[in-house]
Amino acid sequence: MISIVSSPPMPSKANQSLSSNQPDRTDLVLADWKAQQIKRLRAKPTIGYAAGEPVAAEPVAFAALAAVAYEQMDAAISACDCLRQAQNPDGSVAVNLDAIGPYWTTSLSCIAWRQLEIRQRIQAGEKYRTAYKRGLDFLLSLEGERISRTEATGHNTQLVGWPWVEGTHSWLEPTAMALLAMRHCGASEHPRAQEAAELLIDRQIESGGANYGNTIVLGQTLVPHVMPSAMSVVALHHIESLSDPLGPTIRYLQNELNRPMAAVSLAWTIHALVSVGLSQQQRFDMEFDWPLRSAINRLHRIEDNPHRQNLLLLSASLADSPLLNMSKMKLSTKASSNRKSQETS
Repeated sequence: MISIVSSPPMPSKANQSLSSNQPDRTDLVLADWKAQQIKRLRAKPTIGYAAGEPVAAEPVAFAALAAVAYEQMDAAISACDCLRQAQNPDGSVAVNLDAIGPYWTTSLSCIAWRQLEIRQRIQAGEKYRTAYKRGLDFLLSLEGERISRTEATGHNTQLVGWPWVEGTHSWLEPTAMALLAMRHCGASEHPRAQEAAELLIDRQIESGGANYGNTIVLGQTLVPHVMPSAMSVVALHHIESLSDPLGPTIRYLQNELNRPMAAVSLAWTIHALVSVGLSQQQRFDMEFDWPLRSAINRLHRIEDNPHRQNLLLLSASLADSPLLNMSKMKLSTKASSNRKSQETS
């Protein structure tokens, strides 16, 4: 069972240090906040990273997913159409909705289109299916660069995932997003998806969590960060026989949950911990109420940011979040065996 458990607010010294002229809304009722945010989302689903900034692919894609989660289908269609109109001839969708790139936001666009197709199969139909299939074709044409493996690096530099920018090494976050896109769009058995899963497992730090791309540099184990750790867990959830390699990372995220963190990181962390409950098929009772209300209050004190509000809104849908709407994936050992053979040859 996955649930939000009500509890009184728990202000911390860290929270207090962020105080400004905007007071905490200690009487914040999550249901009321969600209703306000849904109304805002419905009025303007195409947004940028911050109020007044140009419309960008990532905020629009997450707006589409939040709209789908709360059955605001007109807003979801508007957002998905914005992404589709910005899709380039090669299938890519650039961060700034132009032809310049970078193009890692193609993954998020594919997820949004696929989820809208699922919810609006008759009405939406073929145009969104065509869009995410073209997006997948682009993703399959793009890969991170292999680099020589040395004693200074701890990760397997021969595994291929996705880069932030063409012509560079594979990084954890774009690889996690691309794997999510492939799983959402029915390509989880593709060798690239299999290798992406291997890469994410390889990039986990032994003591738990993940850094942005490496595990060890110059003999020093890197510190984990919340967002890449959470993205790894979300991308790898519902993969058979994969609980043990992720155990330390899951425990790391559980420990971080009640510490103040950015809204974006919290949204991914909630998705990650909810996905663990879905994957393990067992009772899962975790407190998300206070972390959400704390993040909402912090954001309220800092800025009015629709993108971050949408991410918190999406994470508040818990197991109903369309980001987690994926079937199980089976991890093949074939790609791993092939990779080991290449390394030893």
